[in-house]
Amino acid sequence: MFPKPARVETAYLGLASFEAAVTLFNRARRACSDLISAFEIIGSECIALAQLVDPGMTAPVAAPVHVLIELSSGPTIDLSGVLASFLADAMEGGLVADTVLATSSTQAKTFWAIREGLVEGQAKRGYHVRTDLSVRISDVPALIDRSRRFVSLEHPGWIPLAYGHAGDGNIHFNVLPPLGLGGAEARTRGAEVTAGLYDIAVNLGGSISAEHGIGRSRRREFWSGISPAHRRMVTALKTSLDPKGLMNPGCLLPSTEIFP
Repeated sequence: MFPKPARVETAYLGLASFEAAVTLFNRARRACSDLISAFEIIGSECIALAQLVDPGMTAPVAAPVHVLIELSSGPTIDLSGVLASFLADAMEGGLVADTVLATSSTQAKTFWAIREGLVEGQAKRGYHVRTDLSVRISDVPALIDRSRRFVSLEHPGWIPLAYGHAGDGNIHFNVLPPLGLGGAEARTRGAEVTAGLYDIAVNLGGSISAEHGIGRSRRREFWSGISPAHRRMVTALKTSLDPKGLMNPGCLLPSTEIFP
């Protein structure tokens, strides 16, 4: 818990690549420290999904990768000066191609509407592969590059979307099936896409889940990927904290018939 920030500054940036976005985040951590309250990266392919929610929505910049950065602080810090100085250095060094600083809370909300709208837009389009992958921050570009190549080669016609919380190493690499593909076939192929994306994340030393947890949809994959000792530890912890199985029954732990 911490006091509600007295000042919030928001900027929407355009960059050439996800590698540049990760480099920018590392510089932001040094220049802005714990004043960073959000650092979202968005592949430009995601903007069309946000426009399904609001057809009049336009991105503030035109670039392959978009970054939404927010700083928050108490009343005594010159937050706008900190952000402006940091971004000026990043643009002068060629790391950022374009930037728009929000001049009001209303404009900042329009920036966030893009990030929130692209999620809603996926739901409006229909069934799609959803992931919650996490890797080391330095491996975020590799995760996205390998995942895009995998989809292009193994599942042509499917549309990859990459966005997420770069500061957590958490990337939602989602994939849309081709329009017109039958629901049953889309889900069957979608399971293959999901398995491939999980393999890529794990091979990079990452995880198949981050903020969304394991729940029911990922429990089999999670259980299959851990050692017998790890399984015993998870079971013991769950049992000790929830001996009657009242907390989210059916989540995390698979049935003993599947994994004895």
